[in-house]
Amino acid sequence: MDMGNTRVLMAILRKHMEKNKLIPIFAIIVILVGIGSSIYVYTTQIDSKHINVNGQDYTIDQLFDISEEKTFETYSGIALDNLIVKIGVANPEDHEYSIIGADGYQKTVKWENMKNGLLTKDGESIFSDLPKAFRVKNIVEIKVD
Repeated sequence: MDMGNTRVLMAILRKHMEKNKLIPIFAIIVILVGIGSSIYVYTTQIDSKHINVNGQDYTIDQLFDISEEKTFETYSGIALDNLIVKIGVANPEDHEYSIIGADGYQKTVKWENMKNGLLTKDGESIFSDLPKAFRVKNIVEIKVD
């Protein structure tokens, strides 16, 4: 083997070794991003033991005491329209309602939709007239707009 081939072979080996050094560095970066994401999600979670409805905090049990229970399909819970009326929202048909989950996910619905909506014991909204995308889990607030 002549000197030129040896140099080429050594250059290839060096590049290969440099790539092998980068793999653990990339793996560490991926792990750190995963840890950072987990910490962010954990720290941004909101206390979902209470649900704020039109500026007033209630426990899920208090809301079930205020409103009447309703069932459709395989879901049961309290009627959202009845809840809004019972807590004293004036002219409920003139408002829109933003339903906000602990993770920040939110959907805004009209009064017509609230008449077909439930709040389950698990704190989830179910609407018989809307797609599943309008189901908000771990509800922390129902805002009257």
